[in-house]
Amino acid sequence: MSARDLQAWHPTIRVGMPLVRGQLLQLGLSTGLPLLFSANAFARIDRNREFLGFKLDAAGELPDTLDAALDSAGFTASVMFGDYRWAPEQYMELVAARRWTWAAAPDYCVEPQVATDAAVRRLRIDATIAMYFRTLNLAERRGVKVPILGVIQGWYADEYARCAEEMFGGHWPAVVGVGSVCRRQIHGPDGVLAIVRALDQVMPAESQLHLFGVKSGALAALAPYSHRVASVDSMAWDAAVRRTMPTGRTQAIRAEAMAGWHARQVQLLHQVRQQPVGEQRTLLSDIERERSAQEVALEAAGQALGDLFGSNDLSYPDVRWLTLENGGLVDVLLRMHGVQAFEEEEPADDFGLGIVYTAVRDALIEVGHLHPNEPLAPAPAC
Repeated sequence: MSARDLQAWHPTIRVGMPLVRGQLLQLGLSTGLPLLFSANAFARIDRNREFLGFKLDAAGELPDTLDAALDSAGFTASVMFGDYRWAPEQYMELVAARRWTWAAAPDYCVEPQVATDAAVRRLRIDATIAMYFRTLNLAERRGVKVPILGVIQGWYADEYARCAEEMFGGHWPAVVGVGSVCRRQIHGPDGVLAIVRALDQVMPAESQLHLFGVKSGALAALAPYSHRVASVDSMAWDAAVRRTMPTGRTQAIRAEAMAGWHARQVQLLHQVRQQPVGEQRTLLSDIERERSAQEVALEAAGQALGDLFGSNDLSYPDVRWLTLENGGLVDVLLRMHGVQAFEEEEPADDFGLGIVYTAVRDALIEVGHLHPNEPLAPAPAC
């Protein structure tokens, strides 16, 4: 990345818009800023908070000239409801309601409060991949021309890289969404910088990223990878005004905070472009990490059960329940007996794990944690 290239870096900074009607929306439209709407903002609910459908007319009333993108609201769905309240077909109705700049395919975030262990994390990554292809198929069948943004998921850099390669293969789109980075630190093995660095190594030259909800300070750290960052978004402006004004805030005050936040982000980018370009490291070691036998086993369990969701055999809540149950049993077996619990290829008792037993055994052998033809070390003490 040269200084000249950095001078040309003008990523789109999208402002999260929480309302789809009213004064705040009108004030937001008057700014001319690029907006990001959450699907949750269009949801119609009854007094029991049951989903009744989307406000399709509200989406259709947005000006055709507005640069507006649509987010699937995956984090809200996971934290508040456990899963999406609407079917993919209903979401596609909202996607088709106007010509969005892009609409994000529904994804399954992997923040620790949602993905409680490696098994659930792998399940949610695989579910994200399955939902991307499901969304593409729905859009094609309906003739929807809105670009569908594939959103990759992971917690560690290597998980994002693997998710992206499985999702896109040799046909990477122009822009890829990166989820579960809203509350991330910048540095460290699971920081935003490590994730972008890892993706830079596997992406083709022409592909770029949209980073959902990254902290403004991350833009300076990402300067060496500015060629990869096409856009970012944030609702931080609204959270900030709510903290500083718990009461008495008007829609006009919120709109002023929104415009002020965006102006500060633009100024920050200007300052970044004036700084010397930092060193750009692209080492393979940045995406390699040691995985314990427990993590390998739990990931294999999540992947085996995730296939049931990907093939439409079971709903996500059912598969998640199975993953928690089977993952918990795998964890107990490893703690009690070590990898010896999975030594036999055709055991008389597979502990009720079925396909999960075989998946875990194969994974442990593949990475070298289990050597079925060699004497094994004693099991760890409880």
